[in-house]
Amino acid sequence: MHPVLRWTLTGFAAISLLISAGAPAIAQDTAATDAETNQATDDERSLGVASPTDPDPYSDAAIQAELEEWDRKMRAMADKYAAPPNTKQITQLPDLWIDPKAKRIYIDGYVTMRKGALEMFACPVGTKEHEAVVAAFAKSKEVHAALLALGAKPGSPVAYDPEFKPPTGQPVAVWVTWRDGKGNFKAVDARTWVQNNESKKSLAEQWVFAGSQLWTDPVDKVTHYSADSGDMICVSNFSSAMLDVPFDSSAQAGNLLFVAFTERIPEQATSVRLVLVPQFENDPTASEPPTEAILPVIKTDATEKKPAVESSDDTAGDNTPASSAETKPEPR
Repeated sequence: MHPVLRWTLTGFAAISLLISAGAPAIAQDTAATDAETNQATDDERSLGVASPTDPDPYSDAAIQAELEEWDRKMRAMADKYAAPPNTKQITQLPDLWIDPKAKRIYIDGYVTMRKGALEMFACPVGTKEHEAVVAAFAKSKEVHAALLALGAKPGSPVAYDPEFKPPTGQPVAVWVTWRDGKGNFKAVDARTWVQNNESKKSLAEQWVFAGSQLWTDPVDKVTHYSADSGDMICVSNFSSAMLDVPFDSSAQAGNLLFVAFTERIPEQATSVRLVLVPQFENDPTASEPPTEAILPVIKTDATEKKPAVESSDDTAGDNTPASSAETKPEPR
């Protein structure tokens, strides 16, 4: 037999033996993979439910240290200003307050983006900072509850089927307050930080309290407030929006109507305090801008804000100053 032919036949025989010997292992591996796939499909796991086989994100010391440093930096920005006077803190951390008399809501946050297309003006921290101007240290559902506490009436989110219907609800004015590098107080209408990409003018219409919606996870049966995923104060229409613009504003990435008004927005990471004012009829103060009194500076070296005053009477949670010398007159 020709040597080349002999080598070829011998090689094919060896390969056949190797395949035959490994066939059971290959079959076992394939069966295991199929079983895992079927198990994942059968379980229909929710994105919010961890699997026992998922890695623990806190088991790595370096990752844990990075997360703790991120938390420290976030709290440093959140805790720059003291609580506004004459208010009630309604969250565990001092980031959200209501003034029942003045009918105003105060939310601490920071400037997260100064340049780029926008889908919302403000989002909760840890959600959609890449397409919002302000990241707020409160959840959308908490702000929704604050609006209800002041008597604001939600309407309905945008609808597309069977035809387009714009968001409805009580108008809500939004102000942004902060202090510049020299400590000077600043207050502007939030709409001036939102630029129409076509007309190049500021957003003209007030936001409306659309109210978002609830949804229940079919797997774990937990009910969620949709706007907590990021849609707190929107400039593109979302059925999940808490506050939205009352006209057709595309949410398609290539057709976004608004961008950040870069030259009007302070530096990224600037600590700000949003002021939400539901527009009630016959309220002469509803259009008044916030005063410097609502943004007191912490005068100690402590890294944490002073908690709300605790009391056993009905003033529990109030941030009312002990004397008139400690703050300016009540803001309107």
